[in-house]
Amino acid sequence: MATIEFWGGIGVIGGSKILVQQDEYRVLLDIGIDIPSGGDLFRLPVRPRPGRELADRLRLNAAPALPGLFDPAALDAGSPLAEPVGQTAVFVSHPHIDHVGLAGFVRPDVPVHAHTDAVDVLTALAATGQGLTHGEPDWRRLTSGQKVTVGPLEVECLPVDHDVPGASGYLVHTPDGTLAFPGDYRFHGHHPERSWEFIDRAADSAVLVTEGTTLGWDSSGRQRDETDVARDFADALERTPGLVLLSLYPRDVDRVRAFLEIADAAGRRIVFTERIAAFLRLVGVPEALSPAEVPTSELHAEPGRYVLMPDPDDLPSLLDLPVGDDYPMSCLVHANGEPLGPFEPRWAPFTDWLTALGIPLRQIGCSGHASQDDLHHMLERMRPGSVFPIHTTAPTRLHPPRGVRRVQAAYGARYTFDGEAV
Repeated sequence: MATIEFWGGIGVIGGSKILVQQDEYRVLLDIGIDIPSGGDLFRLPVRPRPGRELADRLRLNAAPALPGLFDPAALDAGSPLAEPVGQTAVFVSHPHIDHVGLAGFVRPDVPVHAHTDAVDVLTALAATGQGLTHGEPDWRRLTSGQKVTVGPLEVECLPVDHDVPGASGYLVHTPDGTLAFPGDYRFHGHHPERSWEFIDRAADSAVLVTEGTTLGWDSSGRQRDETDVARDFADALERTPGLVLLSLYPRDVDRVRAFLEIADAAGRRIVFTERIAAFLRLVGVPEALSPAEVPTSELHAEPGRYVLMPDPDDLPSLLDLPVGDDYPMSCLVHANGEPLGPFEPRWAPFTDWLTALGIPLRQIGCSGHASQDDLHHMLERMRPGSVFPIHTTAPTRLHPPRGVRRVQAAYGARYTFDGEAV
């Protein structure tokens, strides 16, 4: 009998970890950690203890207590979790910390898979000092449509639309039916057709495990999309005579390329931080400029010709920029960059510094997650036998159509493909 267990993403946004098991064969879909915010015990100013990162998380049920999954070197001496168990394989949906954050702790004999474009991102992050804790696993690269066999289980990798390259969902084919897991996805990004093609491919699956991030949000406004973001960025450049500061998520490479084109059309150049510029060059954006290539004197002489990404962890460096009363009007455009928002501890000091320097904040981003309307449209179109909403603070706001069973999963509990607790 095939079973499902949930070791993360329950009642929170992020931390997804779904175990599908048939006899002694196991497939783990995602291996993330909770985003360090809100009530997370590891949010700032808490710093994980070097060498104890995994062991401390296990103690607090912030990592899955699954035997045979983790490298014994990262566990406490004599831990029963160090013993190998059956055949296990890990499949990562995309390179965000809440889906891949524990992958560095996986034992060397357990294969860790991800789409090849996602691996390129993770490799570039590691090369620029932003890699996974405990090192990188020996990544097994997948291509769209590729299938991997784990005993009687067959895992199929299919692309979806999200805000990072290589975002993929998985279909896990078992003797008891198919489980569909789209990872994080949306229908309003640069490639909405990918998500709809996944949904159609997964139609009539026995089980759908879906993220429901937006279920806990106010959905009264119109869903913004990438067209809105591009328009508002161009408008900010046109209306701001001075230096435009930019908070942009660098792993959203499609948006980075779009912003570079918009800035160029406006006669401006975007200057990234040293680390982000190095990362972007490694993922195929060779024109990414770093501060070393643009003298500070040039920024002060012609601030209206530049867009600059400040370092949110070095706020006093804002004092070195041509902003404030003695310079042409500036602004900061926030397009889903860091700090991510009010839920993050760095947000308040970030906005306080902007206020102190008289820099208006203009938020123009759009979500990387499917809207509430799209989630319900997706369920009508896909019609799985049962649906498990995770990666959300409001799972009961997902209302499936008649004949589709909604199951609110419990942490560490085991379920059949019919949605029954074992």
